[in-house]
Amino acid sequence: MELWKEILKEPSKIANYIEYTSVNIESKENEIRKLCRDVLKYNFYGAAILPYYTKLVNKLLKGKAKVVTVIGFPYGIQPTPAKVAEVKSVFEYVDEFDMIFNRTAFLNKDYSYVVNDIKNVVKAAFPKIVKVIIETPSLNNQQIKNASKLVMKAGAHFVKTAVGYSGAAKAEHVKIIKNVVKDRLQIKASGGIKNFNQALEMIRAGASRIGTSNGIKIMNTLHQ
Repeated sequence: MELWKEILKEPSKIANYIEYTSVNIESKENEIRKLCRDVLKYNFYGAAILPYYTKLVNKLLKGKAKVVTVIGFPYGIQPTPAKVAEVKSVFEYVDEFDMIFNRTAFLNKDYSYVVNDIKNVVKAAFPKIVKVIIETPSLNNQQIKNASKLVMKAGAHFVKTAVGYSGAAKAEHVKIIKNVVKDRLQIKASGGIKNFNQALEMIRAGASRIGTSNGIKIMNTLHQ
């Protein structure tokens, strides 16, 4: 059975695919502690947080949910060695890495740089999962296709839609990515997902993971 049909049949299952997110640079420790309590309370897949909080979140979740952090946040413009160093500095506390691809290199059509940037992060993170954020709200449809191909070529595990700073991701973007990667890579939809219906729409379009700071709101709108 397709994932979206399973969730439609039993809506509460969507929690298992939500990465409850707080990447606000002004976040306070008490907010992150509450985030972790909510992750465990609602059985979310994991907590996605800034590298600064990885040690704390690892301690609080105690292996009961995944620790996810961002690399090259928020624009991906850091040199590759800096991204690799960032991965290594928090490796022991983290289960999955969400890296922002180098949009400057991509827009200059320096595709070899983009691929090598991702490859080096994937290598540093091995054997852990790497998702690559291509920031779909800033790209046209052809650019989304091209970026997805580069992520696939580089050997990452997921294409992720957006950080959310450039606008909301759309189900249309997920469909475009899915048509490129098929079942070779998974898709994480994030950016402006605020309720159950929006989350389900993303999963129906091809996503298998949802990144959102509105996890509780999604759970509170299961039956609306």
